[in-house]
Amino acid sequence: KGTPQLILVGDAPAWYRGQHIHVPRITAPRYPWFHALLDSSYKLQQVLRHPDVADSFVVMMDDHYFLRDFTLTDIQVPRCSPDWVPKHRYWWDAATTLTMQTLERRGLTTHLYETHLMHFFEKTKLQQIFDTFAPTVTPVLRNTLYGNVFRRNPKDCRPFIAAPQSRQTVKQLTDIARRSTVLNHASAVWDATLQQWLQRRFPD
Repeated sequence: KGTPQLILVGDAPAWYRGQHIHVPRITAPRYPWFHALLDSSYKLQQVLRHPDVADSFVVMMDDHYFLRDFTLTDIQVPRCSPDWVPKHRYWWDAATTLTMQTLERRGLTTHLYETHLMHFFEKTKLQQIFDTFAPTVTPVLRNTLYGNVFRRNPKDCRPFIAAPQSRQTVKQLTDIARRSTVLNHASAVWDATLQQWLQRRFPD
């Protein structure tokens, strides 16, 4: 219930007429492999400092789709990926490992909160994360830091969210809609089948 305040952060397409906080991409980061991660943390830092943003807020990406009714309480429930194991494939694994090592050194839990879900933040607590761990210059995962510092007893993020990594049939998408509240997808999943399915589900 109620009318949410929606603010687009970063770049905006020409057709967008809503509230917008323009934040250009950072350049020449200390760790070029982690450019996207550091850039997104920098954008979140600007959100944190902006007077138009409420003391608590939800961050979500432009490829989140709500498949059924939900409440703010649903989003506030801590949810993690329980089956995380250390890997050494590419830059994301290095950032995850560094984050977990940072948490372990402080005697904190090491749940992985990088779930493709939207995230609920309180400004004062988020500021502590930026002050303590400097995620705009250090390749650490701010969502996982925030979750392990301030949240307890997270639930499995599934089936609340479905995040397919490969292309789906109409039947598979329909099955997802029956069991999940949120859909998020990898770029490889975006095809005509998914686009048409979403257009039928969200005609407006």
